[in-house]
Amino acid sequence: MTSPRSAAVIRLEASARTRLGLFTWEQAKALRVPESLLTYHSRPGGRWGRILPGVYELTALPPNRRRPLLAALLWAGEDAVLSHRTAAGILRLDGVGAPTIELWARRVRVPTGLTVHRGRVGREDTATSGPLRHTSLLRTVIDLAGVLDEDTLELVVESALRRDRHLEPALAESGRKGAGALKRVLGRRPTGCPPTDSELETRYLQLIRRADVPAPIRQYPVHDEDGRTVGRLDLCWPEVGLWVELDGRIWHDRPQALLYDRHRQNDLATRLQWLPLRFTWDDVMKRPGSTARLTELAYQRRVQGRPNGLTS
Repeated sequence: MTSPRSAAVIRLEASARTRLGLFTWEQAKALRVPESLLTYHSRPGGRWGRILPGVYELTALPPNRRRPLLAALLWAGEDAVLSHRTAAGILRLDGVGAPTIELWARRVRVPTGLTVHRGRVGREDTATSGPLRHTSLLRTVIDLAGVLDEDTLELVVESALRRDRHLEPALAESGRKGAGALKRVLGRRPTGCPPTDSELETRYLQLIRRADVPAPIRQYPVHDEDGRTVGRLDLCWPEVGLWVELDGRIWHDRPQALLYDRHRQNDLATRLQWLPLRFTWDDVMKRPGSTARLTELAYQRRVQGRPNGLTS
């Protein structure tokens, strides 16, 4: 026969498994788990582990990257919302790392590993991803505008616009902290242009702003003789017949993707009679100076009417 204490533990652990293996002291108390039993099972090597004040995990479960995020919400209370860099990570926005867990909350005493922005977020600015409550896409970008440098903010903005092109007017109208930085970043975008296609494209655009070349056209469509779209160029300068293709870290490392890209480049080059330049993640991130100089040189040679003259 199961003892009342054992039954309470079974109920508590069953409940915790529905929340990524987490429970709070208040939940344990509501299920009539004695404090002495909580202390006993939370000792080093025990079946439970205390990860934040009043928040415990089942130690037998495998690691889960969302567990610390949900633990922070359980610690902070029902009106808390994951935010800033943490929300950006959940939303998979470009360029942002999260050294600590950030959230909007009204708690005062904050444990190590959490960054609390004190305040309350309205329901219209809140979204959920599975069990996680976080700021919406729009609110996340607006919050980040107050804490990021402008180049990193541009990475965030372009990736957010990839998810929702209709965000741009709302971002431009923001009156919160960082509104000036947000307007300046939006001002880098030519009117009506599509968002970049990847983080690498955004970083390349940032790089060539220091070179003596005009801003390229993004996602330029190429049509066949019947007017059908047969491809798109990442970035190009139609006035001189020059385009750039960027090979990202993951997709272009796959042999089939590399083969497809080479066939595609040959086909488009033949159709257009333009000069293609191809850069990798390492070209942009580890060799920025030479990448910018090569782009500038290719552009200037095309302007001078020497399309094949990259060497004297």
